[in-house]
Amino acid sequence: MPNNTANILVVDDNRQVLEQVNHVLAEEGFDISFIPKGEFLFQRLERQDFDLILLDVNLPGISGYDLLQELRNHEKYHNLPVIIITGEDEDTTLTKCFALGAQDYISKPINHLVLKVRVSSVISASRFHQNQLKSEREEALQARMKMLSSQMNPHFIFNALSSIQEFILSNETDKAIDYVSEFAGLMRQNLENSLVPYITLAEELQFLETYLRLERTRFNNSFDFEIILDIEEYQDIMVPPMIIQPYLENAIVHGLRKVNRVGKLTLLVKEQDNKIHCIITDNGIGRKQAEKINPTKHKSVAMSNIEARLELLNLDAKMKEFKVEVEDIYEDKKPTGTSVLLCFPNDLH
Repeated sequence: MPNNTANILVVDDNRQVLEQVNHVLAEEGFDISFIPKGEFLFQRLERQDFDLILLDVNLPGISGYDLLQELRNHEKYHNLPVIIITGEDEDTTLTKCFALGAQDYISKPINHLVLKVRVSSVISASRFHQNQLKSEREEALQARMKMLSSQMNPHFIFNALSSIQEFILSNETDKAIDYVSEFAGLMRQNLENSLVPYITLAEELQFLETYLRLERTRFNNSFDFEIILDIEEYQDIMVPPMIIQPYLENAIVHGLRKVNRVGKLTLLVKEQDNKIHCIITDNGIGRKQAEKINPTKHKSVAMSNIEARLELLNLDAKMKEFKVEVEDIYEDKKPTGTSVLLCFPNDLH
């Protein structure tokens, strides 16, 4: 079948025209559908996607002009290409068609060569335009996501530098040197990761382990952490950088810091239903208690960024494949922590 295959809807009540169009365009590999009345147009469009409409001007009931106007005013179909079929070659008729947004016209009686050339040209131009828009949109999305992924919470950076200062003032030189070394490595890795849309799962987990070690040191070893990778073949799995870290930070700052026991933070990464599931659990105070302590607390920069990134990623994926679920953990009806489930596709590249 030719490469120019497309779905074309012909709106015309003339059987001779329908048979002629079908004969000419079917030979070119186009898939042709028909409706004899304009009243059926939008019902038909809801049932199937079309690349082009061939629309007769003189239809019974509602004119082709009115239908073209409705298409151009429709939120979903305003960019759908339309070629007008007309038996009138008058300048006023053609001017009106183009003014209403038709891409081209075909005069009756229909010339087979003209029909093939104009249909192919309009479809090719439409697809070129769609590809250009898609490319520009993807570039804009990637630029926006790169910017967001590079923005670690400024509070973390400030607090890390404050911890280094405290080590130095306390004459804990070795601690300060080790902390500076890991902190510098984390910042370098964050910068490198922010330059690409996806990194390997192994790289992301290495980044997270370094981050958690720094935070544990900063909080005087007040919590333990564990990263569990329950995927056998994980080498080729790609993930968006900095997609998990904000949830770990949120668990530490708003959950584990408030408890009077040794905190426990676990990250479990597994594959399920062709998706990567990242499950973060902590034994902190839970969301409701955290909200009581800080009822007017604004959302952190990191959490605001991650919500924006997930929205952009879902736009890019054209389906809601990235999702987050957060729930409190209870024991004997008392909050004993929080669980976060972060899901994303396992075939990113």
